[in-house]
Amino acid sequence: MIRQAALYLATADDVHAAQLPVVGRPVAFRAILAAVRAGARRVAVPAALRSRELHAALATSPSARAAVAWCDAAGALAPGPALLLPAAALTPAPALSRLLQAPAGRVLAESQATDTPALTVDGASLAPMHAALMAGNPVGDVLARQLAAPDVIAVEGDRWFVRVRDAGAAARAEARLWGELGSPIDTRLDIALHRRLSKWVTRAAVALGIAPNWITVAGGMVGLGAAATVARGDLAALAGGCLLYLVAVVLDHSDGEVARLTLRESAMGEWLDIVLDTIVHASLVLALGLAAASVTGGGLGASVAAAAGVVGSAVVGKRWPPAPLAATDRGLLDALSSRDGFYAMLVLFLVLRIVAPALLPALMIVVAAGTHGYWVARVALLVRRGRRTGGASAAHRRRRA
Repeated sequence: MIRQAALYLATADDVHAAQLPVVGRPVAFRAILAAVRAGARRVAVPAALRSRELHAALATSPSARAAVAWCDAAGALAPGPALLLPAAALTPAPALSRLLQAPAGRVLAESQATDTPALTVDGASLAPMHAALMAGNPVGDVLARQLAAPDVIAVEGDRWFVRVRDAGAAARAEARLWGELGSPIDTRLDIALHRRLSKWVTRAAVALGIAPNWITVAGGMVGLGAAATVARGDLAALAGGCLLYLVAVVLDHSDGEVARLTLRESAMGEWLDIVLDTIVHASLVLALGLAAASVTGGGLGASVAAAAGVVGSAVVGKRWPPAPLAATDRGLLDALSSRDGFYAMLVLFLVLRIVAPALLPALMIVVAAGTHGYWVARVALLVRRGRRTGGASAAHRRRRA
C-alpha cells in the first residue's frame, strides 16, 4: 500500500483556490485530511499554501497535523511511490483509498477530465518532478504528459470529484458534502423525516460555530426531558414525550452531520453519543414503566428489566455494529436495532393508554423480552457464525494436509 501523498499545484492560481473555504475549512485542509483518512501517513504540502486559516484548521485535527510535512523542509517527500493529489480539488477519502491500495500508475477516473488528476506514481516517475513539487511550482503540464502514458490505469472511485477554481466551484463542492450527510444504517423514517429536519439544525450550528459535542449533549438533555414527561402517564404527557423524543432524534442526527461537515469527528464524540443515547433509551423504558404503574399499578419491574436490556443491546451493538441497510447480509435483528422500534413502542403505549390501559404491564413485559432478546440472539448468531468459520478453516487445513 502507498503510504505517502503530496499536494500539488496545477497552476499558479491554485494557491488562492486551495485557500477557499468549504463549510468553513480551506480546500487544502480537506484534501490533506482526505489523504490521511484514505491511509496516507505523510502528506507533503507546498509552503506556498501556508496561511492562518490552514494552520487554524490543522490545529483542530491531530491526525492531519501529524501527517503534514511542509515542502520547504528536508525529506518532506521520500523517494518511492506516492499519491499526487491536487491542492485545489476535493473528493471523498474512500475514492483515494482505492488508489493507495493499488499499485502505482493509477489515476482516479473521476479526475481524468480535469487538469488536476489524482494519481499515483512510482519512484522513477516521481523523481523528475520531485524538485518542482518541493518548490511548489505548478506541475500541470508534467502530469498531463504522465497521464498520456499508455500504462496508466484508471480506477473508478464510485464517488464525486470537484475541481475548485473559484467560489462557485467551492459552493458545488460544499453541496456535494451536504448531499453525503446520510448514514449507511439510516431507515426510511430517517431519510423521510429526521434528515430533512436535522439539516436545518446543522446549517444553523455550522453558521454559529457550535461544536458537535454540544449538540450531542443538548440531544441527551431533550431525550431525558422526553422520559421525564412520559413518566407522568397522562395522555398529554405521552404525546408531548413523543414529540420531545422526535426532537432528541433530530439533534442526534445533527451532531454527526456537523462533525462530518466540519471534520471534527472524534473518539470522545463517538463515545459521548453512545453513552447518552443509551441513557436516554434506558430512561424512556423506565419512564414507560412508571407511567404504566401510575395507571395500573404494574409494569415497573418489567421496565427495569427492559432498561437493562437496552444497556446490553448497546454494548453488543457497539462491539458488533449493525450492517448497512444496503448490505445483502443484513438480517431482521439489524433492522430492529434502529430507533423506529422505539417510535413503535411509544405509539403503541399511547394507543393502549387510550383503548386498553389494563394491557400496559403486559406491553412492558414484551418490551423487556424484546430488548434482551435482541442482544441474546445477536450474540448467539455471532457465536454460531464463529463456529462455522472455525469449522470451515479446520476442514480447509485438513484438505491441504
